[in-house]
Amino acid sequence: MKKLARHVGNIVMWVLTIGFAVVLIGNLWMMFQSTVQQSKAPSILGYSPLIVNTGSMAGDKADDFNAGDLVIIHKTKKTLNLKKGTIITFVDPHSESKALVTHRINRVVTHGEDHVYETKGDANNTSDKGVINPSQIVGVYQTHLKGFGSKLMFLQSPKGMLLFIVLPLILLFGSDHIMQAFKPKASKHESGVVTNSITD
Repeated sequence: MKKLARHVGNIVMWVLTIGFAVVLIGNLWMMFQSTVQQSKAPSILGYSPLIVNTGSMAGDKADDFNAGDLVIIHKTKKTLNLKKGTIITFVDPHSESKALVTHRINRVVTHGEDHVYETKGDANNTSDKGVINPSQIVGVYQTHLKGFGSKLMFLQSPKGMLLFIVLPLILLFGSDHIMQAFKPKASKHESGVVTNSITD
């Protein structure tokens, strides 16, 4: 029974360790792309998580999202024939900091063989200024995770990384040493084997 419990404990420890390692590597990769490569939308296999900062897309539609949610977009080059109603992420042409905006295509405008897009936030009363060219589109909306953006922001903070990544890893890898420290030490009489020599 003790062996089974120890075996199950080892499996749980390794599963948690792998889980923490994946979160840590993913977190570091996104931070690396955001800072070193100066990428506004760090991606993994073409998919990018974006934290929603405003409520411009709040509403009662299934694909509406709020501030604090996490939006997943797919970076694609197929942005020439997008339809009205598609949610896209694009570089705001009126922002000096090249901020990313995720809004719905409100109208498709055709100029000869080229298409440009008029966009609007579902919660906004007016459309965005100007139109968006396909070259300005970063990705297309796939899904969103409610409230997960706020959690990810905390996880990327020094306090969050310490509490939820570094500390659990230290506890996992140091659990054996901690258990050994609290085990009662055997006395010399218990640990040693005393023998008497027999002489004629």
